[in-house]
Amino acid sequence: MIERCEHHVVHDFVAYPARPPVLGPILRLVGVCATVLAVHGAHATGAPSGPVSVGYAPLVLGIGDPMEREAALGLMRRAVDVGVNVWPEMAERHMEVPLDYFSDPATFAKEKALYERSPLALIASSEIANANDFVVRNAVGRSVLVTRDEDGRAHAYLNYCRHRGAEPAHGCGNARRFTCPYHGWVYDPKGALVGLPLRDRHDNLDLGNYGLVELPSEERHGFVWVVLQRDLPIDVAAHLGALDDEIGRLGCDKMRYYPSHEEARIDANWKAVAEGLLEGIHVPIVHAQTFNLNPQAANVDLAYYDGFGPHVRWGLGLFDHDGATQLRATPEAEWKPDEAIGNIWLLSPGLLLANELYGIIYATLTPGSHPGESFFRYGWLSPVSEAPAGMPSPEQLADRARRAVYEDLAVWEGCGRGLAKGQHSHELIGRNEKGLQLFHEGLARETGYTGLRYV
Repeated sequence: MIERCEHHVVHDFVAYPARPPVLGPILRLVGVCATVLAVHGAHATGAPSGPVSVGYAPLVLGIGDPMEREAALGLMRRAVDVGVNVWPEMAERHMEVPLDYFSDPATFAKEKALYERSPLALIASSEIANANDFVVRNAVGRSVLVTRDEDGRAHAYLNYCRHRGAEPAHGCGNARRFTCPYHGWVYDPKGALVGLPLRDRHDNLDLGNYGLVELPSEERHGFVWVVLQRDLPIDVAAHLGALDDEIGRLGCDKMRYYPSHEEARIDANWKAVAEGLLEGIHVPIVHAQTFNLNPQAANVDLAYYDGFGPHVRWGLGLFDHDGATQLRATPEAEWKPDEAIGNIWLLSPGLLLANELYGIIYATLTPGSHPGESFFRYGWLSPVSEAPAGMPSPEQLADRARRAVYEDLAVWEGCGRGLAKGQHSHELIGRNEKGLQLFHEGLARETGYTGLRYV
């Protein structure tokens, strides 16, 4: 089921100057698919071999001072090694994940508790670019109202009237007042109760004590982050840890949000969906028609992987074997990591960011009301309102992503049924699916789960 905000308002942000694209048509994919198969499916689709430039692209690590460039070169060296050897970075062993990990109520309760105490990037800052802009989001079963007040500050509130609990705000847009549809209590973008009918019947009531419940929130790196428990602290930098600067250098705070799926309800455990965000092996099979790919495309697992506490980063070179060989013979001083590698981040507990053409994929994944339900929101961030020459427009990329996610939804729900009803004891995660292993290991550390096994 897809729910869309029909009157969604987006706003222009400052645009970066575009670099001229080179061989842009090779990157005919979208989202994670673009990063994964831009090169590894190249020969299968008749694209030329050799190094591939993505043309305009956000910096992978924001290469500025020598230390930042050295970090980016380190990733590129790994990508070149993978490309030359035609062999991905591998986990030491296969992983067995018990099926009840996806259905056990006690495990699910611990995972929901993790979501409730962690900073969640509920919306992109550009979704509430102007004073009095607002968005209502479903967040782990809660209705959350995110606003920007006239002073420019973002807020997050539980979207429940303090009278009898109805929801004062719906959808998204621009409003100075939110009126409860039940008895007409009125709130402003700062969450204050500013009016109610029959005020004289409540002449001894201090309205200041009956504002919407505000949740801890912080605007950072182009997103409004929210903690769903009112009494807990929020520290996004501490949450991101070693990845904080790296995520900041993506420049999402200067990008505009283009929605693909406002909210997709999925009949599958959220972890089963997360697994599909951490590998590209499925892409030529599930998305063969959407992206005009050969289902027999080989070497779609050529990637490097890193764990940062509960977070996972995986990436690959935007070049094939011949291109990697040429790069190895090229002085590193001439390497351009920001044009030659693409990264995907799955930030705990369920935020996906990914380099894609000249923008960033932004998606959120949350558990539903029971282990077999999850919600997925998918969109695209662009620093420009018009595409560089020869590339799809932001709207076209968002639309193509919509079609691809529909394809994923059918498979994810099939996985949900198999994991819930299968009579085998466990699912198997391969050595070449290291990103999935890092995800499950990080989550297990966060929740205290001890059922993972290795063979």
